[in-house]
Amino acid sequence: MYTAQKTAASKLLAITMAIVMALTMTVSAFASDAQPYNADATKVTALVNAGAQTYSVTVTAPSDATKIKFDATLYQKQLIGRKEISSMSASASGRTCAKSQNAEVESGKTYVIEVTAQVYSGGTWDTVERTITVKT
Repeated sequence: MYTAQKTAASKLLAITMAIVMALTMTVSAFASDAQPYNADATKVTALVNAGAQTYSVTVTAPSDATKIKFDATLYQKQLIGRKEISSMSASASGRTCAKSQNAEVESGKTYVIEVTAQVYSGGTWDTVERTITVKT
């Protein structure tokens, strides 16, 4: 009788451990697929104006956002690679943050603007990254 109880307890323990391991792997899989709340709802636009020698970035978040900040770097595409021209940062309360800055831009060239924005909504900061290519 003692052996039967020991075998039943071992089987119950093995089943319980298998269930716990399966749940742990499932939770990890869900965590890796998590996307920032505002990633798809946040709009990032950028312009390069060779005539005015400026570039500008505007980040517009969902209506429940209360703070936005961003870093933007302007690059000129080269034959091989790219050359950093300028960078800027901005922050604002509310759902829109925009900034323009002077930069040496040339007509007929292609520019890449890399933007990393952070949107504060629902008590957390979500990071949104965009790369925008503009031909002047």
